[in-house]
Amino acid sequence: MSESHLSDDEVAALHRAGSIAAENFRQTLSELVEETTSADPLEFLARAVMMVTINGLNQSKPESKSNLQLFQVELIQALALSRKHTLSDPGTDYAAVTERVTDLIHRNAQAYQDQAKSKTSPDPVENRKQEMLNLIRRWTLAVRGARQGYQTRQYAKELATSINQSFRHYYGCEATEVVAALLAIIDLCHSRIKAHMEDMRSWMMPRNAGKGLLDAFTRNLNPEEKAEITTRAAAVRHDRKQLFALLWNINEQRWARLFRFSYVELVSTAPLGQAQAIISVLEQLSLNFGDVTEADLQHLHLDNPIQRRPLIKLNDGEFFCVGPQILGVHLAEIVESLCGKYPKLKKAAEKARADWLETRLSDAVRTFLPHADVREQVKWSDDGGVTTWESDLVALIDKTVLIFEAKSAKLSAPARRGAFRSLKDALNELIVAPSAQSLRLKQRILDANAPLSFNSRQGAFEIHPKGIRDIVRLNIVHDAVGPLSSHWPQLKQAGFIPEDADIAPTMSVFDLETVFELVPREVERCHYLTRRAEIERNSTYTADELDLLALYSTTRFNIGEDEYDGGHLAWYGLSGSLRYIHDENRGVRLSARLAATTQFWSNILEGLEATRPEGWTRFGHRLLNVDISQQKQIEKLVKEGMRKTRGRPDLFFHSGVTFGARKKMQTIAVAVGAPVLPAQFERNLMTCADSALEQGGQDDVLILYWYMPRTSEPYDFIGVVKQQRLKSPFAKFNEPSWVLRG
Repeated sequence: MSESHLSDDEVAALHRAGSIAAENFRQTLSELVEETTSADPLEFLARAVMMVTINGLNQSKPESKSNLQLFQVELIQALALSRKHTLSDPGTDYAAVTERVTDLIHRNAQAYQDQAKSKTSPDPVENRKQEMLNLIRRWTLAVRGARQGYQTRQYAKELATSINQSFRHYYGCEATEVVAALLAIIDLCHSRIKAHMEDMRSWMMPRNAGKGLLDAFTRNLNPEEKAEITTRAAAVRHDRKQLFALLWNINEQRWARLFRFSYVELVSTAPLGQAQAIISVLEQLSLNFGDVTEADLQHLHLDNPIQRRPLIKLNDGEFFCVGPQILGVHLAEIVESLCGKYPKLKKAAEKARADWLETRLSDAVRTFLPHADVREQVKWSDDGGVTTWESDLVALIDKTVLIFEAKSAKLSAPARRGAFRSLKDALNELIVAPSAQSLRLKQRILDANAPLSFNSRQGAFEIHPKGIRDIVRLNIVHDAVGPLSSHWPQLKQAGFIPEDADIAPTMSVFDLETVFELVPREVERCHYLTRRAEIERNSTYTADELDLLALYSTTRFNIGEDEYDGGHLAWYGLSGSLRYIHDENRGVRLSARLAATTQFWSNILEGLEATRPEGWTRFGHRLLNVDISQQKQIEKLVKEGMRKTRGRPDLFFHSGVTFGARKKMQTIAVAVGAPVLPAQFERNLMTCADSALEQGGQDDVLILYWYMPRTSEPYDFIGVVKQQRLKSPFAKFNEPSWVLRG
């Protein structure tokens, strides 16, 4: 993005590039329609979705330009439905068609995005606005799977349960039965594909050659099919390469049947009296060949009708579902779209959605921060009761206050397409207003000199401001806002949000759950949320929440000077390191690598979380800001201290390490010595702190103390000493450990 005015020549050049892109878009779109409708669309779509399956698509984000991605399969399906269904030449080379279509789709998508160059202005502010609009358009175009599959299923089922009565009034069947039918399609697809893939593996074994390859391929076929294939293979049975090509072609011809379904098989277990109504709903979620119009094609990249109507009508009794991925990703939105057709049902669904979000948020915080005091619907006043404010959820954990504001409003279709006014309104509702709400409570706590009283759903409670060391604000939304959440400075400059707005980090409740699940310790989850806010405040970067989670999983956000140097950090795509693994209860779920940590350091963190002394979250944050090289350095000092003090109760060893980015330096001191009386222990701590503070030049120091001979604890004392406290007593003996209070 240029920070200066562009010259007339530069603007003209960009406008020409935009015009060329517009022409390329029209040309490639026309070619795509011809290619996808010249072959049998069902055969081609089956091959496309099997390519996605075989290539192991990660649904959250595109990975490789050489492979089809989920959003491209959606585009292909829409293109195929733009004309009436015609059968193609049996000799069609589908591999060649697929290669041509894949190339055309890449070119078409790029041309669609490059058309925006025609809107370039000499004014840098206007260009910033266009860049933000293009960012949300690119995200809308390419990103699929804002939730993990099990999360989508859970939400769709629970939403359906909440609206069953109203839904049946309008559709003649319960919403849960419709969801069950859609899930049955997904599960049947998965089971069919799994069985077919297992069959493929059985005959594609390298050891199979000639007769062995043919026998393996025909092993489970009926006699007629086996005889036919054996006859066709007779001429090439001694040439493995040609035989394999023949069998692979026959194998591909079987793929289309994997995605054909009859309505009867899906409603066979439905309650009496609802089967026909369920079929009627499924028909509403289907498109005929020729239903996708020319107007649809012009805006296909940002508003694809396939996402809400993913089924293809074949005849009165059958339909085609091109694989489970599209239906699975959009399942919840499909249910919401059905509700949206009737105002009263839509209103009921919106209320259910809002209630579900607040409940899900509360469950996540209570589950993954088990030692937090969690309060919902927190009410308070700062003017003697004239005005009452409310925060959705407040969690107190040690010396940390977490303020969550939940917003269930949807990012509208125009906003996802990059309409300026719609996007600005959505950002205000989802992010700006709740940020102001949480900031109001934060400021109330910071300004208070005495305990503050609050009411909540769980009853009255107090916050003691003098004991609070950290206040973290978070906006929790239902639908992800993608990489926009990392662009507040640019959004301010472009006029999307007010210049003076203090924006809280924003993430979906699904991403919050995923973060909490993949970050292993309670203290680390608190650290993630605190550092998440700091990273957003200090850095300029492009990333969505899963990218940030992937970064944390390898670095714990310890990125050195990169956090402060002002350079743009391109983290978008890091989530590719997160992998889906099999889960017995969920099917698949995301997993992440854990940040490199020595066993010595892990023991300290686990000991801290097990004992939870006052200030444990803040101590933990300091420990988690230590990377593995510094962990090893500190462990080396501890071993040196133990070696020097072993058998020498008269000796007291201490040393310190100072590290971190220039704006985030911290000192950790190591102390090793024999158990002594409290007065001497305090003098030892003062000596250690004085030396470490002088050496490190910091205002405070975290001290870790080990007794010699060793105890069974991973450490024997942890505490923070501030410069101004060195001359006064600050520690109290508290068996079995020393604990810093205050």
